[in-house]
Formats: sequence, C-alpha cells, structure tokens
Amino acid sequence: MIIIALIESAKALLALERIAQSSDRLDGFIFGGDDFAADIGATRTSENKELLYARQHMLVVGKAYGLQCIDIVNIQFQNSELLRKECEEGFQLGFTGKQIIHPKQIEIAHQCFAPSADRVEWAQRIVDESKKFEGQGMGAFSLDGHMIDMPTIKQAQNVLMRAKACSLR
Repeated sequence: MIIIALIESAKALLALERIAQSSDRLDGFIFGGDDFAADIGATRTSENKELLYARQHMLVVGKAYGLQCIDIVNIQFQNSELLRKECEEGFQLGFTGKQIIHPKQIEIAHQCFAPSADRVEWAQRIVDESKKFEGQGMGAFSLDGHMIDMPTIKQAQNVLMRAKACSLR
C-alpha cells in the first residue's frame, strides 16, 4: 500500500520535509490549491499566480525526496481549454500528473502528462548517444547542433521513464 499526502494548508507546506520523511510508504504529494488558497486568504484566479510559490515549493521538496507530485485540480471541469493550459503548465514545472474531478478531464490530462512520440524519440537518441561518448570518457558531446551534457541526459532519462510509466515504450 502506498500513501499520497494531500497538501492543502500553510502548515502542511511548512512541514513538507518532515512529511516527506514520515513513512517509507509515502509515494507522493498532491497539492490542494483551492483549500490552500482559502487557508491563506488568497483569491483564486485562472492564472494560478497566487499558488505558484506553494506549488513550486511542494514540487522541489517532493522531487528532492523522490516523490511524485500531483498538481492542482481544475474545478471548471467544462473548460477544456483552461484545463489543457493548466496541465501543460504543470508538466513544464515538473509535476507528475494532475488531480482531476470529472471523467471529461482524463483524456486531456493523459495527453499533457505523457511525452509526445517526438519527445520520446529525442530522449532515446540522447541516451543512446551518451552511452557511446561515455565509453570514450567524454562528459559532453554535440548532437544536432546542441551541446549535450549530464543535465540534458538526465532530462532525456526522465522522459523515457515517464514514457515507460505511460506504457509508451
């Protein structure tokens, strides 16, 4: 059995490191944006700027402890354009997935949090090339006019892990 902690108050945000270390069964954090905003007296907006610090803080702590981080729910479940925008933003920030409340939201969340075929191909090329250069003792190499080094290789490995989790490879 795994545990995913719901973070929805200022006190929970301040206790993230302690929560992250609380159980070997803890697998992730979910950010409860609407509850958090109510707790701190913020006004919710479609831009989510009032939640940016808290979302990023939870993300950094969660990733530092090897945890999944699930982004805020979109309660405007009829607004697929806003949902797609939020999903894309969450993906770009580094979230593992999106909290959803309606079956209509599933497909968009899956599309946004699964890497595209082009991205998977890019990642596989980088990982394959890195193995060639690693054997030569080189820490950086060029691919398609881009310098590739360990941070880019790590990003590529993350894409491949996500593709595997999404059953894309």
